[in-house]
This record gives sequence, structure tokens and C-alpha cells, in this order.
Amino acid sequence: MAFSLRRAVQEDFPILHALDQACFAPGIAWSKAELQYFLKYPGNIGVVAEDEAGHVAGFTIAGKQLRKGTMFGRLITIDVNPAVRRRGVGHMLLEETERLLREAGAKAVLLEVAVDNATAQSFYERHGFVRSGRIPGYYMGRIDALVMEKQL
Repeated sequence: MAFSLRRAVQEDFPILHALDQACFAPGIAWSKAELQYFLKYPGNIGVVAEDEAGHVAGFTIAGKQLRKGTMFGRLITIDVNPAVRRRGVGHMLLEETERLLREAGAKAVLLEVAVDNATAQSFYERHGFVRSGRIPGYYMGRIDALVMEKQL
């Protein structure tokens, strides 16, 4: 099965929200208001992966932030439909998001991942991310997040 990428648009929101709810546990998945905010925020980047029939297979949303005079990207979410995982969708989405962040002037990209999500940590490490910090109670006030970073 082949997948294609395109930029996310507001009309994608209901499908993206449903996919986010399917990918993450309650309390970790973004609320409707949060996801809508991230999708609408000026300058944020949304990328959608679709299968040959036009069904959404996954998506990313990333933002940009200035820290100590340097532009950083922040991967807000990467969601891949469980039915198509391990078929390269996450890899395609991450590569395209990184490319768009580089084009926007980002020198590195950061993300947060739950300390108990070994699968996601392994995915990010395979893509060149390194652990650079820890945020106690980031998820639901109970689960720590690892901060991971990659130079672009």
C-alpha cells in the first residue's frame, strides 16, 4: 500500500481528532480544544498521510519556538492509525515535518514522550533523537515525560 503526504487543513479536524483519541489513552490524547488550537495556531505545521483511497493514515502537528535566539521546532503530536503501523507512515510523516521545520529556520526539534512509552522512544531514537530532559508529572500529573531532541 502506498501513502502520500499533504498539508493538513481545518476540514481535516474531525478525522484528526478521532485518530488522536484512538492513538492515545484518555488524559494523554489531546482534547478537542487543544488539538483545534494546535491545528489553527499561526505558523504551526500539520502534515497528513493518506492511503491510495484517500483515508487518513496518520498526521503530525509541529510548532516553532524561539529559545535563546535560536529557532526550534516542537513536535506536538505524531499519530499513526494502528491498522497501518510499521508500514513507514510514521517515518514519512517525521521526515516531512523535519524538512518543513528546517525550511522555516528551525535548527533542532524537541518533543515530549511518556516514560512508559518504550515503542515511541525507540522510534525517535532510530530517527536520531536523544534524551535531553525529564518533566515530572507531565501527563495527567502522574506520568513523567522524557524530553527528546534532534539537531536538524
